Amino acid sequence: MLIDKRLNSVSGMPQISCNYIVEGKQVHSKVYVWCRGRKAVEAFNGSANYTMNAFFVRRECMDACNPKEANHYFNSLLPDTINCFDGQIKDKVSFSIRKNVEDDVADTNLENLSWENYQTIEPVDTLEVSLLKADDSDTGYGSGVNWGIRKNGYKRNRNQAYIPYNVADHKDGFFPDVNADGTYPVFKVVTKEYDAFYMRQAQAKGKALETPESNAIIGEWIRHKLGVPDGTYITKQMLDQYGKTKVLFKKYEDGIYTLEY
Repeated sequence: MLIDKRLNSVSGMPQISCNYIVEGKQVHSKVYVWCRGRKAVEAFNGSANYTMNAFFVRRECMDACNPKEANHYFNSLLPDTINCFDGQIKDKVSFSIRKNVEDDVADTNLENLSWENYQTIEPVDTLEVSLLKADDSDTGYGSGVNWGIRKNGYKRNRNQAYIPYNVADHKDGFFPDVNADGTYPVFKVVTKEYDAFYMRQAQAKGKALETPESNAIIGEWIRHKLGVPDGTYITKQMLDQYGKTKVLFKKYEDGIYTLEY
């Protein structure tokens, strides 16, 4: 966002904008469109992320595609986005301070992680974490799996959620240790249904396990597991009917976790 502001303030520079996906399913596609005025004249799609490493370091594959169709696809996503300068950006998107996450070229890059691979490896530790409130009486309202659903009618993505990390579930050393500045490091999690994504502890004393790239990832994953529509208010009865009120984290020697429900 700071780079956008700096570039847009320079005389003679073309104006640029940046939007984040905040609604609907995650977008994993990489589509690049060149326009002359409002007319799309060239387009490519493929594996390259919009990073220096993707264009100059990694082995990537891109192919030309129909400019008109690519531009139509891009425009179809805009209703699910928010501009990075929007006043509600902090309510819609959770940012984490982490070094070179976007430029990760390690063997454990998110795109290289697979559920099947970790089913052949013995975990070094496991931890069950409840989806219920600390007293196990019910799910939270405006918190936990229902974080995006507010009594006051404040409009949020109803899929926004986090996994409550209550004191009763804590296991020292299971998740990465808190940083010196009080923030928590991100870690990588692999699921069977939703591929891999980043998670971290957040809030006071790390009482929430969230997905910093989009608060809706966990909420979508759980609702799809339960077989209910996006945005549905989740009750303890729903979890009981599914047969589980806890999720299972497995920790592996390479620092990767799997998540099951």
